[in-house]
Amino acid sequence: MNIKYKYLYIVSLLLLLSGAALQLTGHFIFDLCYALGAAGYLAYYLVAPERDAPRVVRRVARMGVFSGLLFGLSAVARFGVFDAYGQNAWLLFLALGLVYMIYGNVLLYLDEKKHGKKN
Repeated sequence: MNIKYKYLYIVSLLLLLSGAALQLTGHFIFDLCYALGAAGYLAYYLVAPERDAPRVVRRVARMGVFSGLLFGLSAVARFGVFDAYGQNAWLLFLALGLVYMIYGNVLLYLDEKKHGKKN
């Protein structure tokens, strides 16, 4: 991934995680923080990949876009859109997005370990 967008990734992930953790307070501002974090995470994976990146990095970028979409659905669910399916439907989308995010990071780690260099 392109290093010049690393702060977008870091800030977005912090907003996403803090919004998820502080959901218990029930304040609207934390729903907005969560939504901004989800949008920033998706934006990172849309603008950061490089065309000449190795196959594994391109695969992880596609998985990152999918997890960003899941985080976005989760953010939409936080505003009550999916309340017909239960108030905690956002947790399902969050969990699925985290699974894809963790799997992508494990793939990058294993590829780096296999080739002995940073892609």
